[in-house]
Amino acid sequence: MVISYQQGIVSYESISGYISLYVYDYPRRTKHWDQDRCSDFFVFVHHRLKKMADSFVFSGLPFEAYLNVSLKHQMNSFLKKRREKELKEEVFCRMCAAGSLEDESSLYKIRDDFNYEIKEPVAVYKRKTGLGRTKQRLFFLALSDPDRLDDDSIAQISASTGYSIDYINRCCMAVKEKVLQKREELRRLREKKSGWFFQLLVIQDKIMNEPDPDKRLWLEERMQRLRDRIERISKKIAAKALCLVTHQDLAQVLGVSKGTVDSSIFYLKRKRKTHQVSSSSEDIQSLHSLQR
Repeated sequence: MVISYQQGIVSYESISGYISLYVYDYPRRTKHWDQDRCSDFFVFVHHRLKKMADSFVFSGLPFEAYLNVSLKHQMNSFLKKRREKELKEEVFCRMCAAGSLEDESSLYKIRDDFNYEIKEPVAVYKRKTGLGRTKQRLFFLALSDPDRLDDDSIAQISASTGYSIDYINRCCMAVKEKVLQKREELRRLREKKSGWFFQLLVIQDKIMNEPDPDKRLWLEERMQRLRDRIERISKKIAAKALCLVTHQDLAQVLGVSKGTVDSSIFYLKRKRKTHQVSSSSEDIQSLHSLQR
């Protein structure tokens, strides 16, 4: 049947049921496992079955002989991963009971499915007058903290700057997406650090119970490499911890240079202190509100 599948005579679906039943029953026949462990092993190896059927080469021995050898190696990998998982769970429960776990939530990955498609907006203000520049600067300053912009604030900014509400909303969503990407990257780094931290604890337990000095030395070297990794990733996490909107983010969203954003916000902050914004009283009030 497997040779017929390789020759294209029959489809894989027509033989997958026979292979799956054989694989599911294999641990019970050889190791006398119960149904739960047989099911876990089948889930572990299921996605490799088609590759096994594809890579089989007939040399006088049936496919079952090749499958038995392959499953024996897969069982060793399955048992190794299962022991490591049980040991990590034991260490985790011990730390929770002792109250020594600082951040349990960082051990679990939380994905933010943010699929809002936004086209890169084009700056709509091209006027070089003092009033036009001031309104554009106000807009830059407003986007630097998009989480605080509600519908009322956006309407007020639209009235003060001349940008449409729809355009301001699209720009806010684009800036928020960049912040979400930074938070996602920070979450990945923290998750990776947590995984290495638990590997470190597992290796420490292995060293305490390892009688072989050579194996203990190898484990100590591996533990030192993990410590170096944790130290490097901790520096990355500290550098990315704030996840703020940068001037580069605003420049990319609005289609202007970073220097334009830098100089605009610097000018507003300086004028804010001296109360010398050359604009209408409504713009001054908007600026004061945004600065607060």
